[in-house]
Amino acid sequence: MTKTRIGITLLLTMIALVLIGWNFSGFNQQVIQPVDHNLPTYQSQQTVTAVYALDGKLHYRLMAEEVKNYTNSSVNNKDLDHSTVTWFTKPVMTLFDENAVGSWAIKADQAKLTDSKMLYLYGHVEVNNLTAISQLQKITTDNAEVNLINQNISSNDDVNLYGVGFTVNGMKMRGNLRNQTVELSEKVKTHYENQQ
Repeated sequence: MTKTRIGITLLLTMIALVLIGWNFSGFNQQVIQPVDHNLPTYQSQQTVTAVYALDGKLHYRLMAEEVKNYTNSSVNNKDLDHSTVTWFTKPVMTLFDENAVGSWAIKADQAKLTDSKMLYLYGHVEVNNLTAISQLQKITTDNAEVNLINQNISSNDDVNLYGVGFTVNGMKMRGNLRNQTVELSEKVKTHYENQQ
C-alpha cells in the first residue's frame, strides 16, 4: 500500500470514529418534551360532529362553538389507562330515533363527553322535544347527565317539565328520552292548565 492509501484509510477511520462518538454522546438527539395534560390534545371552533349507529343511521349530531379534547395516558401495573374527555362550549345536540328522525334537541352552556358515552351538561340546560305528538315538550334544569347509548337522563337539581296542559317542578329527575318518560322524586309541584 502506498502512503496516500494509508493516509486516506486513517482519515476515513478517524471520521468514522468521530461520527460514532458523536452519535453515542447524544449531541444530535432531540429533547422530548413531557406532555402537559392541562393543554388540549386538539381543539376547534364552530364544530359539527355526526355519530352514526352500526346500521348506518344517524344516532346524534352535536354542534358547538368550541371543542377541546383532552387525553390522559398513564401506565399503572402494566395496564395502559387511556381516557379521553371532550369539552364543548355552547353545545346543541340533536338525538335521532330508530328511523333517523330528530326526536330531542339538547342545549347547555357547557358539556363534557366521556369515553363511556356519558354527556354531562352544565348551565342553562334545555331539552326540547322535536315530535309534535308527545305530551312532554320541554325540560329545563341547571345540570343534567345523558347516557348517549340508552338515552337515560338524570339530574339532582331543580327541574321544570313543560307539557301539553301542564307544568311540573321538582328535584331528582330520572327518565329516558327514547321512551319519553320522566320522573321527579322530590318536592314535586304540578300545575294543570284548562285547555278550554
